Amino acid sequence: MISEFISIPTFIYTAINLVILYLILKKLLFKPVSEFMENRKNSIIESMENAEREKSEALELKDKYESQLKEAYAQAQKILKEAEEKAQQEYEKIVQDAKNEAEALKIKAKEEIELEKNEALKEIRNEVVSLALEAASKVLEANMDTEENRKLVSKFIDEQGVA
Repeated sequence: MISEFISIPTFIYTAINLVILYLILKKLLFKPVSEFMENRKNSIIESMENAEREKSEALELKDKYESQLKEAYAQAQKILKEAEEKAQQEYEKIVQDAKNEAEALKIKAKEEIELEKNEALKEIRNEVVSLALEAASKVLEANMDTEENRKLVSKFIDEQGVA
């Protein structure tokens, strides 16, 4: 039954046409498509290799920058610590200078007070001598050598320890 519908010469022509068509398509279509696919495959592989290489380079750079960042942070901490120590030393120096200056002023004030005290005692002593001479002069109502009397009264007061 199949032989009634298919004739052998038609079958042979069809088979030859199919083989010729296959060879023509292989030459014109399959080979360029295969080459295109191979080139595309190679291009994709190359792109992936490049991407992998760039990724590893980026990771290396990232690690390097992180390391530099940590180092910069450590350096900044060190600078801050040194600045704080220097500020503390400067503070202590200023406080010590202020204490020294206050002590010097205190000593100077004590010296001035002592000088003023001595001056006041001298003035009081001179007043006492003058009053004593004046009183003695009025009591004796005589003309006395005032300078000699002053020396005598000063000596007497020194001996008595009045001033």
